[in-house]
Amino acid sequence: MVAEGVATPQDVDSMWMINTGAQAGPFRMMDQVGPDVVLDIENHCAAERPGLPAGPRELLHRYVDAGHLGVKTGRGFYDDYAGVG
Repeated sequence: MVAEGVATPQDVDSMWMINTGAQAGPFRMMDQVGPDVVLDIENHCAAERPGLPAGPRELLHRYVDAGHLGVKTGRGFYDDYAGVG
C-alpha cells in the first residue's frame, strides 16, 4: 500500500496497532532493524521466490539510497529519533 502511494507508513502502522493491539507497526519496526537490513532480507527472499512483488523492495531501496536507515541514522520511515544520527 505504501509502495503504491495508497497509504503512508504512519497510516499502515496505525491500522496495524489498532487491529492487533501491538505497540508498534511494521514500519516502526523496520526502522528499528534498519531498512538496509530489511532490504537485504527482502532481496534474498525475492531470489528464492522470483514472483514476489517488487514494489516493497523498490520502496526500501528509495529509503536506503537516501541514507534513511532508521534509528541508526535518525531517519527512516519516521524522523522522530531524537539525539540519533
